[in-house]
Amino acid sequence: MMRHSYEQGYTPANVIDASQLDQHAVNGYMAKVFGWMFFGLLLTTLTTFGIVYGINVNEAFADFILRIQGIVWLVFIAQFAMVMAISARVTKMNPSTARLLYMVYAIINGFTFGLFAVLYAAATEGGIHTLGMAFGISAVCFGIMAIYGMVTKSDLTRFGNLLWVGLIGLIIISVVNIFIGNGFIDFLICVVGLFLFLGITAHRTHMIKNYYAQIALSPENTYVDEYGNTQQNALSSNLAIVGALMLYLAFINIFMFVLRLLGGGGSRR
Repeated sequence: MMRHSYEQGYTPANVIDASQLDQHAVNGYMAKVFGWMFFGLLLTTLTTFGIVYGINVNEAFADFILRIQGIVWLVFIAQFAMVMAISARVTKMNPSTARLLYMVYAIINGFTFGLFAVLYAAATEGGIHTLGMAFGISAVCFGIMAIYGMVTKSDLTRFGNLLWVGLIGLIIISVVNIFIGNGFIDFLICVVGLFLFLGITAHRTHMIKNYYAQIALSPENTYVDEYGNTQQNALSSNLAIVGALMLYLAFINIFMFVLRLLGGGGSRR
């Protein structure tokens, strides 16, 4: 996971405590972030279901999917490019464009998950049941950590660099273990990765909430509409999309690690 625009210039010293804002405004903003996050997951889920259903009921569709599965690596490149585009151009992008890119990203992710689900179900006994169980466990764990990040009075921002270093270390060890193929190391990667992304969920939620204070109270990011009401410019809207993307990616990673543990992918040998 990359560092997003939320982290640029983000320190406890230059962020106003969210408690200084109207709590309804804070709750409304966070509801918007989580709304987009869950909408992205819904698009991914529906696309995944569509791929799985189509492969099972339509032979021509199944043949088509099998023919194009070789270009999945291009899909991953496209996904990475979209994440980079949304994150890097958050201050300049039209809100409609940011939303469209986010939705396209979620749909493309659903395509890759659809292929994965079909292969996983075919290769694993009780694969569909395991997928459902992993999703449920992931949703509960994610929800608990997101709520903690929302309500805690502790300053979680100080853990940002630690989580980032831990993520880099996890990626390096994962790449090394591709060549080693050690089952016990793979199990440790799954366990550490799961707890790492649970921590990232709480940290990101806490950071999104507090960063809103900096944006909402900044004069250059507000304007008065024709009715005399103070409104926020496109930046706040785009940041909600970036926040949703950050949480979406955290949930996807939690799901994948839970699935690996339940499916025996991280079993010790």
